Amino acid sequence: MISEENAKKIDAWIKSLDVGFYSVEYSWRKGEHPKQGSFNPDFFIKIGRDILVVEIKMDTDISCENKAKLRYARQHFNRVNKLQSEYKYYFKFLSPSSYDIFFHDLREGKYKAFKSKIEAASISSAGEPDQKKKHRKNRKKIGLRKRKRSF
Repeated sequence: MISEENAKKIDAWIKSLDVGFYSVEYSWRKGEHPKQGSFNPDFFIKIGRDILVVEIKMDTDISCENKAKLRYARQHFNRVNKLQSEYKYYFKFLSPSSYDIFFHDLREGKYKAFKSKIEAASISSAGEPDQKKKHRKNRKKIGLRKRKRSF
């Protein structure tokens, strides 16, 4: 982030503290038990009127908990964007295997559409909430229903 090429494109950035900076709440299921938590995204990067909110993960950390973090953070920042118009927030998961591509896209102004490998894998393995709803609606339209098992 601090290379001269990147610095020229970034107006400001901050590495947030582990706790107490900007907290995003989320929930997920661990086995049969619902869990709740909160996390502080790792970086806030300002480019003009855009704020990139970045959470750093390991390349292979596609856990149920992280899928929930991604889903809830996207929903959270979508709500923030609807409530104000001064800045536009973009939440991103980022892992080491995508650092170079991320900063390339940042320098080229393509950061809005950027998806890291871990973000893409987390979405495809969990499905976005809207995709799941759409899938259920389509099943109902064509008469497919989940069958109740009787024992």
